[in-house]
Amino acid sequence: MAHSVDFNLPENMTIANIHSMHEEFEALVDKQDCDEVVLKGEGVVRADTAGLQLLVAFVQATKERQINVTWDHPSEKLCKAAEILGVASYIGIH
Repeated sequence: MAHSVDFNLPENMTIANIHSMHEEFEALVDKQDCDEVVLKGEGVVRADTAGLQLLVAFVQATKERQINVTWDHPSEKLCKAAEILGVASYIGIH
C-alpha cells in the first residue's frame, strides 16, 4: 500500500548539513511504499546553493521513481533563494 511521507526541512539548508539531508532524501526515494513526499519548509531561514542543488537532485530522483513531491508552506527565504538561483519552478516551489 502506497502512502505519503512528510519531510521537515532543516532551519539551515546549507553546505554544512547537506550530507545528513542527502542520506535522508536517499532513504525516502528508496522506500518501496512511498508515492508522495510533502516537503515542509516553513522553518527554513537560510538556504545556499548546495542546499538547493540537493533539492534539485532529490526532485529529479523522485521523478525518475514516479514519486510526487509537494510543498507545505515553504518559507519566504527558501522561495527567494530558489528564485534567485533559477530553480523555483523546477523544484515546484512558487
